[in-house]
Amino acid sequence: MCRLLGTVSRVPVTLDQVLGAERGAFLALAAQHGDGWGHAWTGPDGVEVRKDADSALVSRDLARLAAGQAAESALTHLRWATLGLSVRSANTHPFTGQGVAFAHNGSISPAEALEELIAPQLRQQREGDTDSERYFLAVLSRLAEGAAPAEALATTVADVLASGATVHSLNCMLLTPEALLAVCCYDPGSYDDPEYYPLLHRRTGETVVVASTGWSDSAGWSTLDNGQMMVVERGSLRTTIVPVSTPRPVRTAS
Repeated sequence: MCRLLGTVSRVPVTLDQVLGAERGAFLALAAQHGDGWGHAWTGPDGVEVRKDADSALVSRDLARLAAGQAAESALTHLRWATLGLSVRSANTHPFTGQGVAFAHNGSISPAEALEELIAPQLRQQREGDTDSERYFLAVLSRLAEGAAPAEALATTVADVLASGATVHSLNCMLLTPEALLAVCCYDPGSYDDPEYYPLLHRRTGETVVVASTGWSDSAGWSTLDNGQMMVVERGSLRTTIVPVSTPRPVRTAS
């Protein structure tokens, strides 16, 4: 389980500029979500990614990126490894392929249930052992078939839910050269903290931010409903809300 932050802006901005006074609160999440970090952004050559299996709290590389790498759109991930999965670079988000970057917050078990959703030619590309990377490869499989990003995500969400796997959350973000896509899809009874999985979004001036809860103040934020996907277009900041499937409850919330 992890933390997500996505940004789209009309002008290039750094992560530190986006976080502002909330920088400390966001990075403080790495005290628990300290099993690696990753940062993806759009540049002249498309989507670029840097990531490491160390904690965001102590990473000099992340500090340099946060202060100096300005971009019109970006995606940041703080990892909290699912029990039993190793902390190593291959398991660190965002995952990349076909010119896009992907990060997931949640768990899908058994991860092997997703294998049938991945095109045979893409199964060999898996480098780690996470459910999240398999989720991403299933999305890539639909992109390779010609689906648009929003269609690929929505279809994959429905297919994962139909696979028979136990799904706690399919919350994810997909960064493409043209847009940021954020999916909010989770079982409300799968985690003791009811505020853990909801995603928030806010537009401030020329910047749209989509983020996990738990680190920001409440001013100006709206909640992305469970069963919704937000698409924010780079350049225009045009925002579209698309419905997605939701999981059957794993257990009843108390």
